Amino acid sequence: MLTALGALLAAVIWAPTFAALLLVPVAAVAAATAAMLGHEAAHGSFARSKWHNAFALHVAFPLFSGLGALHWQNKHNRLHHSHPNVPGVDYDIELWPFAVSADDYARSGPVRRRMQRSVQAYLFWPSTLLLAFLMRIASIVHLMQRARRRGFDRACAADAACMTAHYALWLVVPSLLFGALPVILLYVGLWSVVGLLLAMIFAPAHMGLPLVRKREDVWLHQLETTRNLRMPRWLSWMVIGLDHQVEHHLFPQIPHQQMGRASLMIRRFCHERGAPYQEIGYGAGIAEVTRFLATSWRYDPDAPGVVPIDPPAAPVASPR
Repeated sequence: MLTALGALLAAVIWAPTFAALLLVPVAAVAAATAAMLGHEAAHGSFARSKWHNAFALHVAFPLFSGLGALHWQNKHNRLHHSHPNVPGVDYDIELWPFAVSADDYARSGPVRRRMQRSVQAYLFWPSTLLLAFLMRIASIVHLMQRARRRGFDRACAADAACMTAHYALWLVVPSLLFGALPVILLYVGLWSVVGLLLAMIFAPAHMGLPLVRKREDVWLHQLETTRNLRMPRWLSWMVIGLDHQVEHHLFPQIPHQQMGRASLMIRRFCHERGAPYQEIGYGAGIAEVTRFLATSWRYDPDAPGVVPIDPPAAPVASPR
């Protein structure tokens, strides 16, 4: 994917403007897929070696993507995975200025409430074009806060060095060669589309499922607040196995190459015990996120999900 991205960026440099506008979104697909390997490395499922996982994490996230490894591990590994769909803890579902619950709506001012009641469902997807840049800002803020709290240790140094190199390699050096304006436009365009693509991977897996103020049974909580996304095999390859969100949330250290086998076992386990195993078609999942946001501002946490869920699939024989 990095080779494909390099070839596409080279084509953007030499192609006419109208062709570049078509090539940048394709390049963003390659960038998003390459970056997702950092997600696996953060969970320790990229390699057996802890050192190799740390190396891949820092190359894919702060160096390549500009996203701080420390911020991601705190926001995603610690908060989201341990508390999916828990308001006030899982910031993956709480995206300012939108309201995913009545609690969010109650905390909003009059202007935000008007937007939430009328147009937030239509604004959500366009707003995700800013997601990559907001996460970069949050990464810098988290790094500074951690350094003040715990000192500037090796983890902070590695994050800071990789993020500095990211901006130097993506912006400073190319600007010296090609001029600042085209480089900035390419950078903003590429990572804006990447932000949209990341939202299209993560949002359908959780948004629209129940919000829970307090976890009871930890395993059941993961099953009730997560669903798989049915998609073609080629698209599953592009998202690095994140269509298997149920398996990933139950056992985040399973590598994506084994998600298919794990899915057969976990689906059968859940069916035999009457536990929820939720999945939905990918296009339907995108549509349900939009429908959910149209009324989520009046949705009380701990109430049943407002979006209908596909019934559990029939049991499948597990592989031997």
